[in-house]
Amino acid sequence: MKKYQCIECGANVLHLYRDYKADVIKIYHCESCNAVADKYIEYDPVIILLDALLLQPQAYRHLLINSQHESEWRLVFLLWICDAFAKLVSHRADLVITQQASTPANVNYINLGLELYLNFIIAAAELCIFMAFVVLMFAVQSLWETRSLQSLSIPLLSKAVILASMGRMLVIPVLLWDQSYSYVYGLLCQGFVCLSTLQALRVVNQGQRKTFWSLLAVIFGCLSQHQISHRLHEWFD
Repeated sequence: MKKYQCIECGANVLHLYRDYKADVIKIYHCESCNAVADKYIEYDPVIILLDALLLQPQAYRHLLINSQHESEWRLVFLLWICDAFAKLVSHRADLVITQQASTPANVNYINLGLELYLNFIIAAAELCIFMAFVVLMFAVQSLWETRSLQSLSIPLLSKAVILASMGRMLVIPVLLWDQSYSYVYGLLCQGFVCLSTLQALRVVNQGQRKTFWSLLAVIFGCLSQHQISHRLHEWFD
């Protein structure tokens, strides 16, 4: 039987609602806090995503634990494209500033396409290395606290990292409107993604000192992500 959680207090609940005929449902209340176990059952998906972007832990509990959707793997592909495109636009903006090449005649479209494919590789490598360090850190936590890996759920951790990376899409409109401050907006976007990932990992982390271990996972994951990106850029250049 699937385990659900109350989105308010995080306590385990057996059921979220009971479905009657004629599309009538009865929402269950949590026995620990007496609140509605999952209010997002009746919410529009857009509202849920907005609350997730506002770093609400209730929204993350609903999306990560109480939902059974498998669409996050489609989100991986979308984030992959957005991240590679953002890297391409940011890099081309830096070239315009450093080389003063602002006319379309200076653009080599063959090199531009090749650079986009290389950014696809870099974006995929960054995501994979970040997930690997998150899983590694949570494995260390599980071994440290329980001396076993039974509580380690790699699919759940991967889902948390993917959903928390939705903030990467926020940089796309900024890059299209104005490339002058792409570096600043990129840093702000990266900071927001780190905060989102920290919140998502705290939701799925059921161990002791969950904030501490989640923060370590985000820090080491971001550092390793930066290193792999720097090494790949040097190698491709």
